[in-house]
Amino acid sequence: MRSLIWKLGGALILVVAVSVGLTAFLVSQSTTSEFHQYLSRCDITYIQTVQDNLTQFYKNNKSLTGIQEMLKGQIMTQNDRLVLADNSGTIIGDTAEDWLGKNIKEMGLDTPLSITVSGEVVGNLYLMYYGSIGDKGHMMMNRGCSGGAVALNTAEENFLNRVNNYLWLAGLIAAVVALLIGLILTRQIILPIRALTRGAQQIARGKLNYRVNPSSKDELGELAQSFNSMASSLDKIEQSRRRLTADIAHELRTPLTIIEGTVDAMIDGIFKPDKEQLVSIKEQTSQLTHLINDLREISLAESGQLKLDITTTNMVNLVRRKLAQAEVKALDKNIKTRLDIHDTIPEIKVDPVRIEQVISNLLTNAIRHTPPGGEITVSLEIIKESNMLELEKPSLLISVADTGEGIPPEHLPNIFDRFYRIESSRSKNEGETGLGLAIVKQMVEAHNGKVWAKSNPGKGSTFYVAIPLLENNKA
Repeated sequence: MRSLIWKLGGALILVVAVSVGLTAFLVSQSTTSEFHQYLSRCDITYIQTVQDNLTQFYKNNKSLTGIQEMLKGQIMTQNDRLVLADNSGTIIGDTAEDWLGKNIKEMGLDTPLSITVSGEVVGNLYLMYYGSIGDKGHMMMNRGCSGGAVALNTAEENFLNRVNNYLWLAGLIAAVVALLIGLILTRQIILPIRALTRGAQQIARGKLNYRVNPSSKDELGELAQSFNSMASSLDKIEQSRRRLTADIAHELRTPLTIIEGTVDAMIDGIFKPDKEQLVSIKEQTSQLTHLINDLREISLAESGQLKLDITTTNMVNLVRRKLAQAEVKALDKNIKTRLDIHDTIPEIKVDPVRIEQVISNLLTNAIRHTPPGGEITVSLEIIKESNMLELEKPSLLISVADTGEGIPPEHLPNIFDRFYRIESSRSKNEGETGLGLAIVKQMVEAHNGKVWAKSNPGKGSTFYVAIPLLENNKA
């Protein structure tokens, strides 16, 4: 986790440093350029004014004689210096009075501004200033007036330096603020990840009841909720596994105890090893085989490994055949059976062996819990999409209704669980393993179907199976 913090922190520092540094550099360069252009424009305006004044002086006096005093009044700052030369290059005006009478070439000046009267050049004007050379004093520098970049005097240079210093200071403050905000955001990212890591460690140690507290509603909050859902599912699966293990041990213990007791009695001479005792042992071993086979079917279905042999099947004939087989046991208990077909039922694609198992288990369950004189009704109909039944596709609806004792409402949500029995009304007689309805649920869901039950205690129960109609089913 520390490596992630350093990665995020390092990336943040790098991004902030590059962004702020580049921004400050570009703004500084832009400010310097704009300032130079501003000074250049100011110099041009200033020189144009001086030119106009000198031209007017020449017009008034017909010469530049006496220009010295007038030239001194034209300078803007103490750092500025104006030098005027006549056509021969002799300096006739100098605000510093150092070069009067000297030739302009000796001074090394260039880039003059011409003083023109009636198209004739009567003199050349030079703008200069005192530039700083560090702690050793000052030097004279020629100041261009062509509209481009210009050299700066000391005051202007100081002003520009202060502006650039403020820009870098503002950039530094922005970088510190950005880093602080970034660290806060990084902490908000790291803390939920640490909480999820602790949660994963707790789950790995077997503490499946551990939950993470979602601290936000963003993607990390959704991840925490997903983690809690996963942990809850694992907890339920573990509890189901423990119950299954306990139920299997309990269910196996009964027939094994009977078999062991019968054999011990035969060994001790209490029972004779006759046909009756052997039949008892065979019945118990058959029940064990039935239980193991049922558990295997459920295990395959739950793991998604149950193989279905899908074929086009006439469901009316299949149901009628299974109902005819169940009538033998029904007649033994004086129970009537009836088949209702409400629509033209198309042939559908299912695994007929698995669906026969579903119908057989439902009929067996109905016969077991219907008293003598009762009635069992099997119905088939086509249901379109139904919001009431939560069916999203057209389906074949098969219902098995009995007139038995019914199921109390508090038990309805659990009747499709493995080994679930209502002890007051459901017994382990007739080889019941408590897996019949659980197998029904798994087989139906393997066909992407749905199974549910409704009951009116004291009047009977109805079990429903909805199998989706595929697009290629033939009517």
